[in-house]
This record gives sequence, structure tokens and C-alpha cells, in this order.
Amino acid sequence: MTIKKWLVVLAGLICAISVGAQTVPVGMVGFDDQLKILQLQGKLGVEHSLMARPFFTNRSLDTDSIFRLIDSNNIYQPFRRTLVNGKGKFELLPFHFYSKFNSDRPYSWNQAGFLQARGLQTLLSVGAYASYGWFDVQLKPELVYAVNPAFPYNGSYGAPTRGAYKKMFFGQSSIRVSKAGLSFGLSTENMWWGPGLHNSLLMSNNAPGFAHLTLNTTKPIKTPIGNFEFQLIGGKLVEDTSVLLENKNLTSPYYDPVTEGGNSNNYDPKKSWRYLSAVTLTYNPKWVKGLFLSINRVGYTYNFNLDSSYAGFNFFKKYMPVLFGVLRQSYPYGTPTGRKGISYKQMASFSARMVFPESHTEVYTEYGYGDNFLNLRDWNTDAPHATAYVLGIRKLKKLNKGAWLDISAEMTRMSESVNYLLRTAGDWYGYEGGYTNQSRHIGAGVGRGNNVYTARLQWLKGFSRLGVVIQGIHHGPTAIVGGFSNFGMRDIKWNDFAIGFTGQHRFKKMILSAELQSVNTKNYAWEKGNNRFNFYGFLTATYLW
Repeated sequence: MTIKKWLVVLAGLICAISVGAQTVPVGMVGFDDQLKILQLQGKLGVEHSLMARPFFTNRSLDTDSIFRLIDSNNIYQPFRRTLVNGKGKFELLPFHFYSKFNSDRPYSWNQAGFLQARGLQTLLSVGAYASYGWFDVQLKPELVYAVNPAFPYNGSYGAPTRGAYKKMFFGQSSIRVSKAGLSFGLSTENMWWGPGLHNSLLMSNNAPGFAHLTLNTTKPIKTPIGNFEFQLIGGKLVEDTSVLLENKNLTSPYYDPVTEGGNSNNYDPKKSWRYLSAVTLTYNPKWVKGLFLSINRVGYTYNFNLDSSYAGFNFFKKYMPVLFGVLRQSYPYGTPTGRKGISYKQMASFSARMVFPESHTEVYTEYGYGDNFLNLRDWNTDAPHATAYVLGIRKLKKLNKGAWLDISAEMTRMSESVNYLLRTAGDWYGYEGGYTNQSRHIGAGVGRGNNVYTARLQWLKGFSRLGVVIQGIHHGPTAIVGGFSNFGMRDIKWNDFAIGFTGQHRFKKMILSAELQSVNTKNYAWEKGNNRFNFYGFLTATYLW
């Protein structure tokens, strides 16, 4: 069934049954990031890992409850109607207006729908949620418009743009059947896997959400040895040839899987979409309160491979390969057989998050592999091959009159490890067509082979925030494709240094927020002496019906 037909069914359900597990969308300003703050403040149970979002509300913790936890002095009553003798519910979701601006060149990430572009961009989103018994439907499309003017480029980075960009996505929409802590359905919602605040190696809201079938928990599943959470998805990844490719340094040579080359003239988005299989599993040991351990794995292949190369596999091995063999040698899915076009890209990561409720602190890490190993000997002799990691810490300190101080620091390393001198791994997201949707990275939005360091200090009180953020970015410091002198390091370093301010405040039913940064760049696009300045601004308005 096509996505359009699914939406017809969705609309029909709303009309017919007047319409359950509502979600807090990933990246929802004022609510999504606030969940971790509530947990560190001791207001949200420490049994929630918050490492596989979107977060699912329930009868005891609905949107009203989250609102009151954030600000107990204000009562939020959304536009909600009870229908069908009290068995159904209909609710209007908040209206969102997001606006992004870069004065000189593309900058910032984790803003689903937006482009890596210069100039002004806007996003509008509004929707409704309905439920009846086990069934729930969320319809929240997103409309994006970007002026998308030209920006400075050279032979190493960037390309001519194609002018104004306008597109509507299904956004944070889903149709589900939910019962006893489990949910199955069709969704286009953004997902975030891992403990990071600013980057996730495998799943983030940097790219627009993609259509996927999902089976997942809506709350921790309690067992004698601890709590478990999981999500298993099968999805469809597509490209937009009017957009510059993030995994190709914002250039436009689209990969043609038939010819195995970068010829955008031969790229057919209707035929060249990729099938994604992915799973995340989180475990909270019964004996260690606040400790969360997770394993995440993704893999993708071109759709024509599913019909030809993997004929004869049973249903599970064909459509859920991430549940089976990890080593290429012991698993036929994706093992070279001499037939052209057979390929299955795998990536995996291991995450840990430790929450200390009494001291209002968390420490976390995600360590990942961008290439599956041939066998155990391969792993034992070359463990650093194709690795990346996220490492961070966050501390809240209680102040007077209900205020808090929020201090956090995070570093992400996407550049190649030191063993690139012997065995180059390439970058994580550039394999063949790349780990992208709508031409944007699905994983770490900081970019291919880049490293980033972020420090943030915020004053918090209810929905109000005021803070300062400092970021440093090293663009591709190691040789992704080789050919550089100085032991594989680039002779010319492209570094960004950004400093700015963040603020947020609630005015009755309106939540306004802003982030303003000055970005100073040295050797832009690895061009010696090309030093530039960019002003970055991100403004949002959320209206609560």
C-alpha cells in the first residue's frame, strides 16, 4: 500500500470513529529536550531511558502532565474533545513556526525539513491526534520553504544551488495499534536513537522523517532482571535531486546504483530508493538504578536487490536482516558473490547513559562502527577501524525560587581513527548512495568526517531559558579519500568557532525561543586564507491551542 493510500485510511479513521499512545515529537521546541531536564530534576521517573525517542505519553503521563511538570504554576488545557461515549479522543496539536537564517553559508543541523543552505528558511506545522480503543492516529505534516541562494564554493565543497525550495512532508504523522506497552504501525516521525544531546551516530532529526513500519515499546517493559525498551523498523529512503547532497560535501553527483557511478542524469528516484532495516534495544539493569545500555544497528540496500539478489531468503532474513549475523563471513546477506550491484551497508553502535538523580547529573557515550567486520579476527586485529563516538556530561544545579543552572558539554568524533594510515575506512555516510533521506544525513548532522565540541550554560525556570553556547568544528581533518601529505592529515585545516546566545519564554499560549550565533571560519572549504564570518539565527514560535 502506498503512503497516499495509508493517509486516506488515516483520514477515514478520524472521520469514521472520531477518534492510544501520543508522542512528543523529536526536536519539538519546549518539550522534547525538556524531558531529560525533568528527569535530572527528579520530576520524571528514572526508569525511562530517553534513548529511543519520540517519547510516548500515557494515561498517567499525558501532555497535560508534562506541561505541569515543566511549570506547575500554569495549567495547560489543550483543545480536546471526548467522543463516542467517552471511548474516543480528539485533540489539536500545537502549531509550530520555525525560521532559520544564515548570512554567508550553510550552518547548523538537527532541524528536520530544513536545508544546509544560505539565506532564510521557514517551516510550518500543525496537526491533530485522535484515538479510539487500541487505535491512534497522528497527522502532523510540515511545509518547508527556503530561499536557497548561492553560497561560496570551490572544487572541494559546495556547488551551484537550484534556487527556491518548497516542499511538504508528512512530518510527525503516524497510524498505530497500541496495547500493553507495545505499538505497531506506519509512521513518518523523526526518531532519535542514543544518549547524545547534539548528535546521534545512527538516527537523528537531521533529515526529514521517512516512511517506516515500526514495532516498538511505548514504555519500559519490566522483567525480573530489569527493564527493556526496543524499536524495530523497516523503512524507505529516497533522495531529492533538487537538493545538494550532504554526504558529498554539498555537491550534486547522485549515485546511480545500476551503473555504480555518480551520474545524476541517470538517477531515477522512483527506482533507486533504498530499503532500511534498523533496530535498537535498551536495557536497564534491575540492580543499577539510572544505568541504561543499548545496542543499535542499521543496514540498507537498494530496492532492486531485494527482488533479485536476495531471492530465496525467508521473510525475516530479507526484510529484518539486522536481527541476524553481524559478521560478513557468516551471513550471506550482503556478502560479495561476484554479481554486480549486490551490497548491504551495515552500521552499529553501543550506548551507555548513567543518570544520578540525587546529584542531577548524567554522563553518556555512544561508540559506533561504520563498517561491519569480516570475522572475529578482523575485529580483533583492527578494532578502531571505521569507528566514531559521542561523549557528554550534563549537570543541573538547583537555585532559588524554582530556578536551575544547566551545564553541559559534548564532543563528537566522526573523523577516521588513527589507523587510516594502514586501512582507510572512508566516512560513515558516503557508501554508495549514502545513509541519507531527502539528501540529508540521517545520523550525525555535524557532517561527514567532522568533529564537533559543544559547551552550553543555561538558566532555567519553567519554560524560560537564557544561556550561552560555544561550538568548535573541525571539518574533515583526516584523509577521507587519501591523497594528502602530512601522514594523512590535511595540510590546510578548516575550522569553525561559534559563540552565541539562547533564550526561551512562554507568553500564555505562545512559547517563543531563539538561538543566535556568530560563526568565525578559518580556511573555509579547505582554502588557505579564506576566512569568513557567518551570522546564524534560529527562531521558533509554538502556539498551544
